[in-house]
Amino acid sequence: MHEGFTNRVGSRIEGGLAAAVVGLDPRLDALPSGVAPDSAPAERILAFYREVMPAIAASAVAVKPNIAFFEVFGAAGFGAYEETCALAREAGLAVIGDVKRGDIGSTAAAYARAHFEHADALTLHPYMGRDSIEPFLEWCRDRGRAVFVLVRTSNPSATDFQELRIGDETLSDRVASAVDAWGSEMPNAHGYSPVGAVVGATYPEQLAALRQRMPRAWFLIPGVGAQGGAVADLRPAFDDRGLGALVNQSRGILQCFDPGDADWLDRVRDALAGFCRELSEVVRDR
Repeated sequence: MHEGFTNRVGSRIEGGLAAAVVGLDPRLDALPSGVAPDSAPAERILAFYREVMPAIAASAVAVKPNIAFFEVFGAAGFGAYEETCALAREAGLAVIGDVKRGDIGSTAAAYARAHFEHADALTLHPYMGRDSIEPFLEWCRDRGRAVFVLVRTSNPSATDFQELRIGDETLSDRVASAVDAWGSEMPNAHGYSPVGAVVGATYPEQLAALRQRMPRAWFLIPGVGAQGGAVADLRPAFDDRGLGALVNQSRGILQCFDPGDADWLDRVRDALAGFCRELSEVVRDR
């Protein structure tokens, strides 16, 4: 039986780890120049993650590989995505596949089958409604997987649609209510369902209200660091145990060095340690 995502991350956080997620967005020009310099792009990416994954696993609870940065290298890139997910799982990390799928019927079922093969949780678009989510919910219900539905994203133009008014609610409010309803039908662990929400760190003033609408949902929070979000603003996302939110940082950790730095791995460890300290302080100071 596959260990449920919600139980896995909750147990690791209660065991003392910070609620840190490291985004895996490989860019060739940002990889250490001394790592497999003469290899093909996909092999360079894999060589980098083979070296860095143990350092991530020592401090973080999960990684979030963004499939776009792998797919750009074609079939070999997708193979690198598969192998990177396997490396993370072998290291004890939960894998959140940042695939942002959202289709209906047999197409959604095929996406769920394909991507849950490699990831413990997936990001989803809800725009097409319940039947675009249901095939993924079956995996959450029966096989311990999880989903993170886009509710309030961190990009600047998120307001174009997410803040549209529907009576006395916004569209993101309506999606949040749907996330809570879908989660209410699921088994939970540590008080949280496997139906989570993507809520960006760049709109911290909305976190408390969204937490009220989604009391049982894990929040996946991108936007810290390069996008301008601050860890200190994320207190409303967490409960008194330090559970309820997983905070992602990508560039600030795995691109914190110059490619020519010989001590790049130490820099990654230091950056991740600093990120984890910030998260721990937020939880402690709630």
